[in-house]
Amino acid sequence: MLYIKPHFYDQFHCIADRCPDTCCAGWQILIDEESLEKYSSIEGGFGNRMLTSIDWEEGAFLQFDRRCSFLNEEKLCDLYEEMGEEFLCRTCREYPRHTEEFENVRELSLSLSCPEAARIILECTEPLIFLSEETKEKEPEPDENFDFLMYSILNEIRDWLFATVQNRKEPVSVRMERCLIAGQVCQRALEEGNLFAVDGRLAEIQSAACSGDSLEFIERTRFLDELLRMEFLHQSWEDELSKVAEILYKDGEASYRKIVESFLFKKWEQYGENLMMFFFYTYFCGAVYDGRIDTKVSFGIYSTAMIYDLCMARWLRQGGRLEKADVWESSWRYAREIEHSDENLEALERYFQSLCCERGRNLL
Repeated sequence: MLYIKPHFYDQFHCIADRCPDTCCAGWQILIDEESLEKYSSIEGGFGNRMLTSIDWEEGAFLQFDRRCSFLNEEKLCDLYEEMGEEFLCRTCREYPRHTEEFENVRELSLSLSCPEAARIILECTEPLIFLSEETKEKEPEPDENFDFLMYSILNEIRDWLFATVQNRKEPVSVRMERCLIAGQVCQRALEEGNLFAVDGRLAEIQSAACSGDSLEFIERTRFLDELLRMEFLHQSWEDELSKVAEILYKDGEASYRKIVESFLFKKWEQYGENLMMFFFYTYFCGAVYDGRIDTKVSFGIYSTAMIYDLCMARWLRQGGRLEKADVWESSWRYAREIEHSDENLEALERYFQSLCCERGRNLL
């Protein structure tokens, strides 16, 4: 089995009650079968609490005021304190570590939705590299429906995306535009049966002149409207999005452009690069299962652009001041609303598919 991970992956350690939020609230925490069986065998007073704190039919911890039934007032886990780490379910034990499986390859990542993971991801100043390790563990039975050739081609395209995103000779906005065009070109090539010969087109995109206007103003407003229609895991999130509409979009494109010109936040080049690398690494190769290259690229670009606008709106609200921690928070709050809701992920997939089909009709 081949394992791949970002070079900073092993730096993560949970900061527990020092965390600005908690991963034990706002989303359903599912329990694996092995842990459920272990919980059912606990005796005594804590065993009685276990019986009344789990939805045994659903296989999930019950919530009170959207907080896990074992989360105490100090933002610590009573189950952990009473029974020890070995009694944590797989979700609680592994989060924010995330694994994507592709036949005999496992790609490990940290979830941006965790505040400490977001800090590690965003504050990486050197170009992100990926470490690989081959293990001798028994590989699962091959999936006859898995298209290994397409997966290999997707990896090559993702390497091109990585190289483009990390080309620090160009502004992040230009890199975003190149990637968005590449997603459309590769999707068209896939639909025409020419994905294996896309290298030439990617080379053309890499050398073409770009304005850096990857997302039109109307596209930003439409995306925000879509986010406002989705499920809210934290009610304050609706207010955060509404402030973007009120502060940045209400007075039209000319006003928005003036704000962008005045928003001189130098570290955004670093943060924008790291966000795109995160989204492409985590989600892009999932196109092997649904054939939607364009939606995976669009998800990464639009998410990065929305986090930028969230930060810019916060900068204005704070009188022209923006701290690193503000960017971390805008990033993990955005990711938490998306990554922790299957309903929201599916809604965005439908949105980007519709958007990309519309863009594809206008593809040069």
